[in-house]
Order: sequence, then C-alpha cells, then structure tokens
Amino acid sequence: MILISGEALIDLIPDPVKANAYDAVLGGSPYNVAIGLARLGSQTAFVSRISADGNGEALAAALAASGVDLGFVARDMRPTTLAFVMRGTAKTGSRYSFYLDGTAYDGPWPFPKEWPKAAQHLHVGSFSAVERHGEAVVEAMRLAGPRATVSFDPNIRPFVTPDRESVARLVERQVSLARIVKASEEDLEWLYPARSIADTLAAWTKSGPRFCVATLGERGALAILGKDKVEIAAPLVEVVDTVGAGDSFMSALLSAMDRDHSLGAEAPQPARSELEQWLRFAATASAITCTRKGSDPPTRPEVEAALARRA
Repeated sequence: MILISGEALIDLIPDPVKANAYDAVLGGSPYNVAIGLARLGSQTAFVSRISADGNGEALAAALAASGVDLGFVARDMRPTTLAFVMRGTAKTGSRYSFYLDGTAYDGPWPFPKEWPKAAQHLHVGSFSAVERHGEAVVEAMRLAGPRATVSFDPNIRPFVTPDRESVARLVERQVSLARIVKASEEDLEWLYPARSIADTLAAWTKSGPRFCVATLGERGALAILGKDKVEIAAPLVEVVDTVGAGDSFMSALLSAMDRDHSLGAEAPQPARSELEQWLRFAATASAITCTRKGSDPPTRPEVEAALARRA
C-alpha cells in the first residue's frame, strides 16, 4: 500500500466562456496524486481531513470510486476547503488562492500513530506539507523512514506560504528525509531565485534522496541520480489545461516504481536505465492529462497505448 498525505478541496476554475463564472472541480494536489495512483493500478490510501458537507461527500466518493482506501481520512463538520484557480500557461502552470481557516483542513493531521505494516511508501506534498501541518509531516516522514520509502513534492503555493526563507528551510528538512523528490521548475525558481535548477537538484540529492526530479513543462523533465543527469523530453500534445499535470507526473512516477518493485525500505538504488523508463512513463501520463479539462489522470492502458504510439 502507498499512503498519500495532503489536502482535498474544491477548485473553482474560471469558465472559459461565461464572465465571472466558475466551474467547481474536485481537487487538491495530493488528492489528485491519490486518484492518479489508484487509476494506474497501485493500492493507495489517502491521509487527509475531508469535510462532511456535500462537497466533502463528493470528494470522498470520487476517491472511493477510483479504489482509494479512506481508512486514514478524518471527517470534519466544518466546510470544505476552497481554491480559486487562475489559469496559467504551459510554462508557468496555474496559480491558486486558498480559503483554509475554519475549514475541514484546519485541525490535527490524521497520520497513524504507528506505521501500518502494509504500507511500503509514504508520499507527502503541497501546502499541507509546508504550512501549519509542516511539523506533523516531518514527524511522519521520520516515522516512515526506517520502514518505507518516502517521496516529497513541495508544490509551492506562494499565496499560502509567502515567507520564502522559512519555507525553504522546512522544504530542505523534508527533502533530507525523502528518498524521492519531485518539484516543478516554478517551485525551484521561487525557492532559490539565484540558483540554477540543476544545482538545486544536485544539492538536494546530496542531502539524502536517491534521486531528485524537476518537471519543466513542455521541455520535459530533468533528474539527478548520483553524478548522472537524466533528461526526458515531453510528448507533443495539444494542451487543453495544465491543471493536475504535475500531479499526474508524480502519481505515474510512483506507479512505475511500484510496478517494478522499487518502493519500500528494501528497494535498491535505481539504475539510470530504470529511472529513464519511469520518467518517460510519468511524462506521458502528464501529457495525457494536459489534453483534458481539469485534473483527469489517465489509466495504465491509456499511458501504455500512448507510449506504444511513440515507440
């Protein structure tokens, strides 16, 4: 089982036709990762706080429909968290403004007190990992470390965490506790505006992770594995929406590793050829998501079919 920890919320996305109108869409970066992983065939459980209101019921129902285990979800009578989405470009991605206080998100994070024996991996990320729940996330990563692999995606949201220096310090602590780190180009440029992406990945890799990956939008992805630099091109697609593209990349990367038995405390350091294969799978899943409105991650047969067409 893979545990995914993070927020679940409603994305309010501008209607492309009607002025001042929004579409309400189920979302949250880790929520999208959990659904993406389950669709790709991995046994997945979600660790989060979800409202008991109508929106919360919809969020929980969509997780269950995709096969995600809800046994680590805390339900709360307060309303569902909201995010207003401002559409970006293929390079920058979308931007978000959040309503967190007084919602179901605003309470103790429901990490299990003892590490579940069936769980071989923990993934943490987004603002729930670096905002008010940051220290709880650090402790969960420490608890999981001897028993499982851990991945981290900071998925920076500057409107939620504007203090660059304090966020960077917390991110670096969490990077050091992870074995797999994925960040977007935009994340890295915000965290370290005076440092190149390759230099940041190299520095992070030296602090503990087996490898670190940066997604570069239409330019693909760059990873550092030891002394090796691994670059993957993005498939050419007609972009409809970038919402959820990075989350699909993350879920597909973990799914590919899961399928190759490369998650878990006993998993060995990957070879360059393995990492290249995982990254191609992840980039293809992300590209498929970009051809759809909203976060709608693909199934494994869809990704495999797209890879076969490119071969």
